[in-house]
Amino acid sequence: MHSPCPKLFDTEFQVNRKTRRALIRYVGGLILYPGKKNCSAIARASNVNHEIVYEFFECHIEDRVILQSFLDRVFSALPLNKGAWYINIDETLIDKVFSEKIEAVAYNWSSTHNNTLKGLAIVVAVITNGKITIPITFKTWYSSKDFPDKHKTRIELAQELMIEIHKKAPAVMFLMDGAFSSEGMLSFCANHKMRYCMRFHSNKKVVINGEEEQIRKHDGIKMSSKKKGRVVSGFFKGIAVFLVAFKRIDKKGKEKFVYLVTSENESPKKLIRTYKKRWFIEKVFRTAKQHLGLRDCQARSASKQEAHIFAVFVAYAFLEIQKINHRAKNPEQILHKIRRGRSTQLIDQFETFCN
Repeated sequence: MHSPCPKLFDTEFQVNRKTRRALIRYVGGLILYPGKKNCSAIARASNVNHEIVYEFFECHIEDRVILQSFLDRVFSALPLNKGAWYINIDETLIDKVFSEKIEAVAYNWSSTHNNTLKGLAIVVAVITNGKITIPITFKTWYSSKDFPDKHKTRIELAQELMIEIHKKAPAVMFLMDGAFSSEGMLSFCANHKMRYCMRFHSNKKVVINGEEEQIRKHDGIKMSSKKKGRVVSGFFKGIAVFLVAFKRIDKKGKEKFVYLVTSENESPKKLIRTYKKRWFIEKVFRTAKQHLGLRDCQARSASKQEAHIFAVFVAYAFLEIQKINHRAKNPEQILHKIRRGRSTQLIDQFETFCN
């Protein structure tokens, strides 16, 4: 599959010279510079004055529109009518451990560190078919304690993303972890006729064959020792759903039951394979944090932080498209080739992308 890469600047936008220069330097710097991403370091790597790079933050509102437009065009260019595509929605915490005055930063639970950390929490949507994965948009979460006028729950933010995406691609399936499989979310999906597959906590009560019980204790979904998975129809809080149980070996080598809730009446094998596509959003978070400087921005305003996040996602989208075109294993391979100057073709494509 060859994926044409749109140019960063859409002809529909009249972009002034200053904004164009700032965007090229900043997004380019995220890709080209291997160390901690700040304006001074990106400027040294690009051999320009740091004020040129800092211009990116002076026009951050316009930057966000242009960068989101680029991601929208990548999304629209994907062959969504060929094969199965999935929208992964999840939250990630961007560590800001030492920040004191960055807007929207609050204490949040970090699953990576297994501890509560100070950081910026965002709810992200990526699209994938298992071969290519593109981050397409996100919403910033604000704490109810610190920002009561801007606060929305993570589920509400996810629902806003889902409505935006469903209008463009009504056939795609949404994949989410157990933190999102609430009564409100499942009712929302049913009302909007959205397809979904989510992790389901084992202590939740469901009705199967007229009997209500926690799903882990329910006889209606138990399986024999020879079976690896089972799908049954049932109800959760009065909402008609399909429930999936399957066996998995955990890190300690012990057999464990995992549960899913879905809108789809498919085989256990297919639904398990579908849910595993959720892992691709974790790869996006890892690459964005480790190689593209997602955590590095120290601007104080939330809007500037969001402009930086959009820039990181645009850089990732470029690398992911080139991964497909050059048959690389992952976007990191493309990144290393560009940084080491080993592929003039890739460098030419990057220059074409920027101009």
